[in-house]
Amino acid sequence: MTRHTTGPRGAQRVVVATLLLAAGLTAAGTARADDPGGATGPTGQKLTVSATANIDPAGQKVTVTGSGYDPTKGIYLAVCAVPERGQAPSPCLGGTDMSGTSGSSYWISNNPPSYAKDLVKPFTVKDGKGGFTFDLTLKAKDSSADCTQQACAVVTRADHTHSGDREQDVIVPITFRTGGAPTPEAPPGTVRHDEIRQIEPDSGAPLAIEVDPAAKRLYVSSSDGTRSLLTTYDTTSGTPVGTPVELPGVATTLALDADSKTLHLGLGNRIATYSTTTGTVTDNRTPLRAANISLLSADPGADLLYLGTQDRKVTVYSTTTWKPVGEPVALPAPAGGLAVDTKRGRAYATHIASVPDPATGGRVFSNVLNEIDGTTGKLAGTLELGRTAIGSMGVTVDPGTGTGYVANIAAGTVFAVDLKEKKVTDTLAVGGNPKALAVDSTTGTLYAGQTTAGTVAVVDLRRKKVVQTLETGNTPAALVVDEPGHTLFTLSKGPGTVVQTERRISPTVTTAPKKLSVEPGKRATFTTAGTGTPAPAVGWEFSTDNGDTWRPVVGASGADLSFPATVEHDGNRYRAVLSNPVGSTRSASAGLTVTPPREPGGPGDPDPDPGPGDPDPGDPDPDPDPGDTGSSGGDSGGTGGSGGTVGGGSAGGGTGDTGDTGSTVGGDGSLAATGMSMLPFTIGAAALTALGAAAFLLRRRIRA
Repeated sequence: MTRHTTGPRGAQRVVVATLLLAAGLTAAGTARADDPGGATGPTGQKLTVSATANIDPAGQKVTVTGSGYDPTKGIYLAVCAVPERGQAPSPCLGGTDMSGTSGSSYWISNNPPSYAKDLVKPFTVKDGKGGFTFDLTLKAKDSSADCTQQACAVVTRADHTHSGDREQDVIVPITFRTGGAPTPEAPPGTVRHDEIRQIEPDSGAPLAIEVDPAAKRLYVSSSDGTRSLLTTYDTTSGTPVGTPVELPGVATTLALDADSKTLHLGLGNRIATYSTTTGTVTDNRTPLRAANISLLSADPGADLLYLGTQDRKVTVYSTTTWKPVGEPVALPAPAGGLAVDTKRGRAYATHIASVPDPATGGRVFSNVLNEIDGTTGKLAGTLELGRTAIGSMGVTVDPGTGTGYVANIAAGTVFAVDLKEKKVTDTLAVGGNPKALAVDSTTGTLYAGQTTAGTVAVVDLRRKKVVQTLETGNTPAALVVDEPGHTLFTLSKGPGTVVQTERRISPTVTTAPKKLSVEPGKRATFTTAGTGTPAPAVGWEFSTDNGDTWRPVVGASGADLSFPATVEHDGNRYRAVLSNPVGSTRSASAGLTVTPPREPGGPGDPDPDPGPGDPDPGDPDPDPDPGDTGSSGGDSGGTGGSGGTVGGGSAGGGTGDTGDTGSTVGGDGSLAATGMSMLPFTIGAAALTALGAAAFLLRRRIRA
């Protein structure tokens, strides 16, 4: 058993007084809250609080009303830690109220000791029962108690004149604002697509879209029937950038050359360009008028632009000379889709054509993928993809893997095509009659616009399955992907909107907090780290029962949780909560041990030279003087030594005996060590914090 070192009796007497004062704070049962704003006590007392949840940690005033109390017994009203069952509420906020007017705690009594007559607040008495109404200031923590890391409540409890009376304990739990509850838990690394916003141009229905990931810009062409406009949007905020630019014609298709900062616009029978740096539009780029341009696709690295037109041709243009590369490729039918493999310098166009069927002698529809060489402008090969009436339309290319994806509307599937080998390697079932396609090669995600369902299928290419379906409001006519931002833009017909959808990932903890052991007053710092998209916010939780229950650490946010450790925190466990819109992930927990500083003598016995007369903590004053009754509440004061005497006069009504040079807090309310008069103070408020003080003192060794 740990032993106290030998020292003057005054030092021991501090422990005696504290333990006896704290002893009055533990006893019978405690009443619990009947509802969020009130509680009923053991003898029918009612305690109500005007606000109990989401309290401002910096301080918030509430109105507290009590009724049904015994007016012959004084009580304290304060904010205290919720105790274990059978124990008194303690420690409490407010500490020692030197004026009795702080508003953070009240001593309510109709028969106080003489020294407190000007400090207490009286009960109002009706039909023999006591009541009160006070404004109480609730704070999350102060030097006396910390509600950021323990459950707290507005409480009443017996004052120090009958501190063992647990029938006055009434508890109304309160919670402080924590800056937002974490999102529901989700397994780490969970992927989900969330709609961020819908963009609706003021200038009429959107007709075509294109995105510039590096510049964080979205370009939307639109028309209200009288004029055609191009509007630029910031992809981060969704707000327009500058003023919409009026176009010389209706732009039904767009293609970006990010290298030259040029946006190509298909204006029916001709090509125009828009400089993304100067905002100027140049019309009639090609020397010859085309026949209704329906598709555009750019190869910025090669300075090439591919045009699909309604006269069944695909033409390659040099964007430096604006001359065609070779002769236009003639197809059996207009191209239904057009995409470029920028790594291999090839374009791929789909078409559906009626062809002879040798087996029947009739004709069938053939779905074909055509390969066009950008350097010569010639057809380099074809691949038949099946025979359905309405088949291959949309196409997109993943240059990194050399894979093309072709939508088959009638079959509700998407073909995966090895472009080098010119063969179908897989058929992905997506449903909904897919047409428009886009791929995010970085994440291995394919997006397929489902024309009949008015939705977009999200296909995990590694798992080869649809993992989510996105609502777009109506037929998805065009899809473009911001790959670095993993964001999809869907042009939806009908409502005339552009839906912006972000790929998000729930947090994963990469660094969990580690257990700590610190001395009282030293800072305890726990650290965590994690990943997620978007980057997760970090909050913290603590447990006082070894992880059985958890509560948020009020006001804590960020990767580091740091605070001055006190004995109240000893044995707590802490864990981080990483949250983003997909969900929350909790780290493993770490324990905190708050220990007194080590002293000479080795770990086995903190007293290097124990004497036979050293007191044991089980008997704080093993050899009391016959008159040493002050600290237990008697009329006589005790003998002060070089330490302080808390006793007789204040807590028991007597006057402390004359000591040596130590300070005496006695019935005369003086500080003997200095000779200065002591201001009136609420001894009850001091009692409310005594239990925490006692626990701290028992962890330390008292020395002269």
